[in-house]
Amino acid sequence: MKRIVDIFTNEWTPEIVWTYIVNLEGNQNYQQLDHDVVDASAFEAEALRLAIEENRGNETTLIAKVRE
Repeated sequence: MKRIVDIFTNEWTPEIVWTYIVNLEGNQNYQQLDHDVVDASAFEAEALRLAIEENRGNETTLIAKVRE
């Protein structure tokens, strides 16, 4: 499951600092050939982890928001 996640500063300025396309897989349900839904906060946490790893800020200066 893929989601687009935008990274903002904690000041909530309307400008996007960075954008990630995060791909996370849910638990497969082979009987119904479907995947369980992954919570949006998991995508936001992964995008924040990537932004911090790439020195774009830290956990106190950045906010992640999944696009609807």
